[in-house]
Amino acid sequence: MLLLVITNIYAQEISVINNKGTILNVRNNNVTNSNAPPINPVENDIWFDTSSLSTIIKIYDGTTWEKLSSSGIEGSLFYASSIGVPTENNSQLFWDTTNNRFGIGTNNPSHKLHVTGAIRSEGVLNSKGTVGEPSYRFRDDIDTGMYSPVADEIRFSVGGIEALNIDEIANTTTVTIKETLKLDGLVLDENNSAGITGQILSTTATGTNWIDASTINSDNQKIDVYALNADGKNLDISLENDAETKLQTDLSALKIAGDVSGTLAASTVERIQNINISNINPTNGQTLVYDNSASKYIPKTIFTPTVSERYPNTTQTIAELATFTTINFQSQDFAPTATDYTNTSDGIIVLKSGRYKITYRITSEIINGTRVGGEFQLTKNTTPVNNTKAYSHQTSTLVNKSTVTMMKILDLATNDKIGVQGRVYESENLTPDSLTIIPEGSMLTIEKIN
Repeated sequence: MLLLVITNIYAQEISVINNKGTILNVRNNNVTNSNAPPINPVENDIWFDTSSLSTIIKIYDGTTWEKLSSSGIEGSLFYASSIGVPTENNSQLFWDTTNNRFGIGTNNPSHKLHVTGAIRSEGVLNSKGTVGEPSYRFRDDIDTGMYSPVADEIRFSVGGIEALNIDEIANTTTVTIKETLKLDGLVLDENNSAGITGQILSTTATGTNWIDASTINSDNQKIDVYALNADGKNLDISLENDAETKLQTDLSALKIAGDVSGTLAASTVERIQNINISNINPTNGQTLVYDNSASKYIPKTIFTPTVSERYPNTTQTIAELATFTTINFQSQDFAPTATDYTNTSDGIIVLKSGRYKITYRITSEIINGTRVGGEFQLTKNTTPVNNTKAYSHQTSTLVNKSTVTMMKILDLATNDKIGVQGRVYESENLTPDSLTIIPEGSMLTIEKIN
């Protein structure tokens, strides 16, 4: 096998005739293939440098060998030098072929694009991002930064929590602080003023303005707007000259205690515990009561019990007869209401219809020391009332007094008169006997109960 090694190649060779007429070969440059630079090169010599894995073609410019082909370490990116030949600077421009990362200003990129130094851009189209992973975030704090979940809105999150929101609706921009707002500096109004001590920040037609508190909190201010909303719980109120149209307060938890006086203009109570109230005008002395048939509260006159009482002021004798004698009740310890009762010597007249409880008590005494039986009854308009009789029995001079008591419930009409009658129905004498009515143990009482 024949091995041919070429060390020098004459790239250009021409024949010329010198002054003597001799034909000579003229070599313009040399082409060398070696791992070391040629000795004593001349301008335009070519050198195939084999000192690295890839052969690099170089040309001698009279001073230095300049590369005619590109070669570099893995990841090098080439660009034209000042003389137009390929060159590299891995510390400023580098491609990480292992991790598929591009570094600018670094040859050790940590992300898909890693720039060491400032960046200027005409625009960046970024992803929307989320509150936990914002689009613009930081290498060591990926849940803190800025994102935009919807159009015309920017949000800022800190530690995965939304802290600030900026949105635009109908050409109006709103900045919302979601978390605690802490001010370490001044707050400027629309006039670029920070105000002075004691002033307050007030809304104007175009923004805000620092004003003196005395212009609002004057002692003679009045509430010029007050209206209860239809929901029945929110009250709109506003003070004079307060630069506010109205403010609203929730009265849901309002409780009223103690004495309440004054009037609430045009107020009407329509329900109590969701039960309707009648619109009937009440009269003097009436109160509001529930009427089951009407299923509502209506004004009614509440019944007030009244009473009248009479007793005898002198003794009275009743004889042993077949007929009854009216017992007289002349005296009274109190005067009954004149519109309810009229007291007479033979009874009590009721002036209002209704239901009454009637009680009579009669104490009698024998006269001749004989055994005597007495009979008593209640009358209405001088007519005996059924089931109202009571009986007494005196046996001797030792037991010579007896008391009977009767109580009856009656429905009476206006001007009905109630009285008591009595008689001796039997005695042990052969001749008729009699009883004495004792004033201290006798009385007639009428009480209106309905």
